[in-house]
Amino acid sequence: MLRPASLKSILRYPVTTAVAASALVVTVSWWSGQDIDWLVTNVRVWEKWEVWRALTSTLPHVNFYHLAFNLYWFWVFGTLVERVYGHLRFAGILALLAMGSSLADFSLSYGGVGLSGVGYGLWGMLWALDRRDTRFAGAVDRETTRIFVAWFFVCIVLTVTEVMPVANVAHGAGAGLGALLGLASSSKGTLRCKSSARLVAALMLALAGSTVLWPWINLSPYAETEIERAGVEALHRKDNEYAKRLLETSARMKEAPARAWHNLGIAYHRLGRYEDALAAYEHAAAMPDSTSEFKETAQQMKEFWTRRKGKR
Repeated sequence: MLRPASLKSILRYPVTTAVAASALVVTVSWWSGQDIDWLVTNVRVWEKWEVWRALTSTLPHVNFYHLAFNLYWFWVFGTLVERVYGHLRFAGILALLAMGSSLADFSLSYGGVGLSGVGYGLWGMLWALDRRDTRFAGAVDRETTRIFVAWFFVCIVLTVTEVMPVANVAHGAGAGLGALLGLASSSKGTLRCKSSARLVAALMLALAGSTVLWPWINLSPYAETEIERAGVEALHRKDNEYAKRLLETSARMKEAPARAWHNLGIAYHRLGRYEDALAAYEHAAAMPDSTSEFKETAQQMKEFWTRRKGKR
């Protein structure tokens, strides 16, 4: 592997330096108790299309080892790519890898933090370029590849055994996007066209998966809870129509609790859709996790609706 650039040359790599410094500042601020909710990927990516969170979520890191590992490899790979491609192109590469890996992870999981997806993306890109572009010859040796492949599977084991949750989808998506980007930028003819098309398709799939498809493809219990929470917040703001849309989605998701149907009934009730409200309340009352409050509300709504129909 090529020797990492000296830290004395930070002014020669303004993009790498700025991102690394931002990650350090944001992480320390988070550790000191500052609220960084506005930086991370959460339901607002789907709810409000705040896809910029996919960029900023790469800055905070969970602990010292997470930060040190990511910053080291980001410096090793980033300075090399920035030196060859220039500052603006490198900034674009980082944005692509950050957006793609973060949105892919949020599509299927909770959405993580840190530069891991970008780091795997740069590794995948250099792995492809090492074999096709003489400017990157020796950029990634077998030992480095073993480290990244081994760590990828170790992280999966840590997640499955619940020792430590890791954004494994971001790692895999980042590596795949990086490899496609490396192939697209170093190939010609049919291979270049195919690599570019696959890269665009992967990015579009990540965008769709984290927005319009998110409520239906997300594999974590986080999805239903977050959409329901956003719906309840809309109810508190008296934004009943918007609350209804969110709560309709959450109530129809897998493993939605009785509470979700009860909240949907409240939204319908406020909008004057009494028959729909009764159906939602009764659904909540009939579920295994129903409460006496939900059953009482359903009975009251049934009596109200019966009287209302009788007056017509």
